[in-house]
This record gives sequence, C-alpha cells and structure tokens, in this order.
Amino acid sequence: MPRTRRDVWKLGGDWDETLLWYARAVKELRRRPFVDMTSWRYLAAIHGVSEQLWRHNGYLASGETLPMTTAFQRQDKDQCQHHTWYFLPWHRGYLRAFEKIVADAIAKLGGPTDWALPYWNYNDEQNPNRLKLPPAFGSTAWPDRGTNPLFVAARYGRTGHTGKPIELDPDAVELETALTQSRFVGTAKGGSPGFGGRRTALQHAFADDGDEGFLEHSPHDNVHGDIGGALNNLFNNRLAQGLMSNLCTAALDPIFWLHHANIDRLWEVWLKRRPGHLNPTHESAWMQGPDSARPFVMPEPDNKTRTTFQPSEMLDTTTPSLDYIYEDIRDPFPGADRIARRMEHLRLKVPLTAEPATAKEAQVELLGAKTDAVHLTGAEMTTRVRLDPTVSHEVLRSFQANELAARGASEPDRIFLNLENITGSSDATSFKVYIDLKPNALPHEQSENLAGIVTLFGLNEACAPDRQRGGNGLNKVLEITNVVDRFHLGGLRDLNELTLRFVLRHGRECDVSIGRISLYRQRE
Repeated sequence: MPRTRRDVWKLGGDWDETLLWYARAVKELRRRPFVDMTSWRYLAAIHGVSEQLWRHNGYLASGETLPMTTAFQRQDKDQCQHHTWYFLPWHRGYLRAFEKIVADAIAKLGGPTDWALPYWNYNDEQNPNRLKLPPAFGSTAWPDRGTNPLFVAARYGRTGHTGKPIELDPDAVELETALTQSRFVGTAKGGSPGFGGRRTALQHAFADDGDEGFLEHSPHDNVHGDIGGALNNLFNNRLAQGLMSNLCTAALDPIFWLHHANIDRLWEVWLKRRPGHLNPTHESAWMQGPDSARPFVMPEPDNKTRTTFQPSEMLDTTTPSLDYIYEDIRDPFPGADRIARRMEHLRLKVPLTAEPATAKEAQVELLGAKTDAVHLTGAEMTTRVRLDPTVSHEVLRSFQANELAARGASEPDRIFLNLENITGSSDATSFKVYIDLKPNALPHEQSENLAGIVTLFGLNEACAPDRQRGGNGLNKVLEITNVVDRFHLGGLRDLNELTLRFVLRHGRECDVSIGRISLYRQRE
C-alpha cells in the first residue's frame, strides 16, 4: 500500500512523530561525510551547489572542497531543472529519492517503516495558520534537546535570523492562475507559458528558449523568496541571502522538502481538476527526458546504486518506483475555470466550448514593447509601454459579447506581460507589478490593479556568463487579462499605453535591470 504524505499542519502537534523522526533523520544525514551519496550535503548539492555560498554559511569547513568523484562532477551536482517543462517531473524524482533515503535512515534509527514526507499546504483557506512557517522549523529547541536540526540560522527571512516566525504574504501564494491553465505546455513565445513550462532541452540554468510555467512562478518562486529573504534586507549582497532564496543553497534548508512536496501535490490537484488537464504524454521529448549524455539520476539508500529515470516514470505516484499518495488533492477552486470565470466577470452570455488541451497552437501577437532597459534601484519605479493602437483596439473588441459571438470564440483575447532579460545581483529580490495606478495612489489600496508578484529566484545562475543563458538573465511572464477586463468594464475605450509601477516588497533598494518589457495577446 502506498505511503501517505500528510499536511504538516494536520499532523496533530508542533512535534508530531512524523516531524520528530524527520528531525532525527536530518541530524543523522548531516553526520555523514559529503562524499556519501546519502548525506545531507550531497543530496542538497544535486539541486545546486556554490562553493563560495556553502563555505560562507558553514557547509564547507576550512580546507574542505567539493567531492571530486566523477559521478558528482559530471552528472549529480547542479542537476535541478528550472524554467523548463522538466521542472515538475525532475523534482518529483528528486523528492522521492530524498524520501527513500530519509525513510531508510529513520528505520535504522528504530522509527516507523512507513514514514512519508509531509507537505506544507499554504493554500488551505480553512487553516488560519497556513501562511506561517510550521513551528518545528522556527524554534531552536526540540524534544531531543540540543539544537533543533530543522532550524537553520541561515534562514534569514523577513524577520532576520533570530528564530522569529516567518509568515508568507497571501499574494505570494496566488494559485488560481496556475490551476486554471488548460494546457501543461506553454504556447508560442510571449503567450502563456502553461501550467508546466515551455518546451526546452535539459537546462539547469535557464536557457534562452525557456519560460517557467505558472505553477513554478507562483507559488513556487515566491515561497522560496519569502522564506529566504536577505539578512538585514541587504539584497545587493549575495552573501546575505537566506538559503531558500538561492537555488544553489535552497535544498540545505529542511523546509525546502515540504515546500516542494506541496508543489508536487499541486501537480496532482491540477490533473484532477478537469478531464482536459493532461500531461504531454504525446510528446516523446518530454516523456523520454534529456538525452543519454546527462540523464536524470538519483542515489539510492544503499550509497552504492544510482538510478536513472525519465519523466514517463514520474506520472503515477502509486507505482512501485514512487509508491505514495497525498492526504488531500481536493480542488481549492471547485467548479471554477478560466473561461467560465471570465464570462461571469464580463457579464457575457456566449455558449462555451471545451477548453483545448491538445488543440492547435494558440495564436500569439505582439501588442507593444519597451526596448530600452529599465532599472529598479529604489523602493519603486514607474515606466510606460506604448501599444499598437490597431491591435489593442482589436483586443478591447474581443471583450464584447457580439464580437465573441461572431467569432464563435470561447473567451476574449488573453494578455501577457513579459519582463525579459532581467539581470541583477540578488535572487531574494521580489517586487509587485501594478498597472495604471493613479499617480498618488497607494498600491495596497488598489489591489485590483495588481498584475502579480515577481521573485527572482535563480537570478544569479541566469546571469552567470558561463551558464547556458550566457548572462542574459531571467524571463518572467504575468497574465494581465483580468486587469484589462476591469479597465474595459470601467469604460476604457483605447489601450494605447500602459503605465507599470514596480514596488519592491522587502527592503528599500535593489539592483535590477529589465532589458525589454513586452505585451502580447493570445487568441485560442
């Protein structure tokens, strides 16, 4: 019978047996030498490793270096997949390898033989504590006495590294955009990146053709940034970042694994929401994963065996190789889908067609772009983007009931804001993007103008000149259709220009440059 992964907030106490045994296993794995494939550090280095950051945070002793084994240097380290359609299947294989190794350690310590990794459901609206870091991770003390293995001093967060509770911003865990995507794979560049990302090759560090799927954008990236933050809000200092803020240190924090268990669970939630929500099983490049030059590979608990896997083996969690289920995969938005929600919002009565899961590719067209780089250095920055008047007029017409009826369309045009070639110095930087705020308006008083949150998780890797993107930085995509919907209902008659206000969420200064800002419309 598959083991059951449970919600950490429903385990029955701050130090339920599941968490107590997890802490004991973390302590045991930390004792093991780095070269041991089942050690805490080796497992974290599979996700990403930086000798400078690890040494600064005390994970490499003076004179100690990274393992020089062939397997570690060539295939195991820096393996994580981000801004790619492999993000979800790779992390599922990674989580399962970790869970097996921890469960093996727990059994050898005399614990239960059916231990399963819990998850942190920060989207559970029925739980008033859902946004708080689970207490077992925020306290320096624990029942076994001594220093709590689940607490790390380098988890800076927004409150410093004093052990004070960390609480997520409710806007940072926005989930409806991801769960209401009809397609797993993104459309043409500029349009929707889909639930799971665009088609890409194997990439650890953000290749030029990659955009993250909406689930990776939120809540994944934002939770990393809100937990990690930066010490004393020094966002321009790479060494001041909390572990979870940087992909080369994130897996050193024990909360990383509960966060990713929830992201993995949300993949199951998305699949169960609607019959048309399907994995891209018809695409062999996704099913087979990368070529044999560098396959996905994970260590086994015996510290001798390494197992390769493909995305096709990560689709059914109840198979013997995965062997787990989730306690709760209920839909947090029962009955809601993107088309029905928009039709109700626009007060339109047009017969709906089924959402296209594997239909022909959507049409994507440029609305306008600002090609001069913009810089965000202080708490706020405002810029404007000019749009093509002819195309933008067609977009507004698409919101009208008679136009939709004439087209036989199921929904209006969708509009996407693309922030391209973002460069800077801190993965912990996070900002909110607002559209057409009144000049003297306080952003929090006009939440309906919020386009979304952008957290620059992975920025340093994407800016490194020796990585795949050659220092070109990150690309981020926000869907702003609902904001434009409201403008239209409010009487907007032209869409010739949009004013964007970028508001830093933490701290007062940063170092961010956006190479190009573009807007696209997408017609299904």
